[in-house]
Amino acid sequence: MLDKKDRIYYELIIRSIYLVLAVVSFLSTLGFWNIWTGTGGGFNVYFFYNYFDWTLIMSIVATSAALIEDIKILKSGNISFTKKFPLLKFCTFSGMIFGLILGAFVVDRIGSLRLTDSTAFGSIYPAIATKGYWLDFSLLSSMCICPSLYIVMYILFEEKGTTRPVYANLGIVPPTLFYLTVKIFGIIMKSVYGGVDNLIAAGKYGVAFPYFFYDDLTFSGWWWIILWPSIFGVILVTINRSSYIISRLKRNENGKVCVDKTPYNEDESTDMLHPLVVKIRQRKANKNKNK
Repeated sequence: MLDKKDRIYYELIIRSIYLVLAVVSFLSTLGFWNIWTGTGGGFNVYFFYNYFDWTLIMSIVATSAALIEDIKILKSGNISFTKKFPLLKFCTFSGMIFGLILGAFVVDRIGSLRLTDSTAFGSIYPAIATKGYWLDFSLLSSMCICPSLYIVMYILFEEKGTTRPVYANLGIVPPTLFYLTVKIFGIIMKSVYGGVDNLIAAGKYGVAFPYFFYDDLTFSGWWWIILWPSIFGVILVTINRSSYIISRLKRNENGKVCVDKTPYNEDESTDMLHPLVVKIRQRKANKNKNK
């Protein structure tokens, strides 16, 4: 069992390694690796439709903040867990789990990038069964290595039993924002090009509809508009509930791992919801006084 000071050193080392890897991975998804090596392609202006870039950016911000806090904790001599940005860390944790599953077992196309020989925009195939997944650094790092490492870091280095119960619901917000952003972008792009046929003729259909679940050609019919969000909604809710349970797992006095059901300590809260909760409580207290 590591003592507190050893743990903080391990945190600093592993988080630093992860931060470097995540930044390099993100830059490679932007196309800088291909530009530097001269292997073709250029800057990826459509990087925002890549879900794995969203999770990478979230993890880079969360890890940078945690590293800064780790250094302050080490300098103070009062060794403890990092406290800041708990909601961002949790959303990144659950988002990485979703991305790891999505990338490994479902996605074989991101935009115009195909990992199989299929020409169908709505094709579904496990990326882990393709060579591209394992041989392309930008894909392997953003879809597998970084998500796996961040998940491990969260489990090892974040204090358990301190997450707010509503996190189990708020964790679905970033993937939902991603879905809506890309959906709206596709609608606008289709309108600009004057329809699906013109998008296909210009070779931009894959750009406007970068994942299989956006493809109206393969999954035509109004029911798919309801079905795909419903399927992913159920998956996301399940993942976030599970993530919340994981964030609450602690060893009791008997050394048995169990779910900590201790009420959330609002007085020690540092998340972005705390000021809002305090204001609501204050308003309720003022109303009760005036009665």
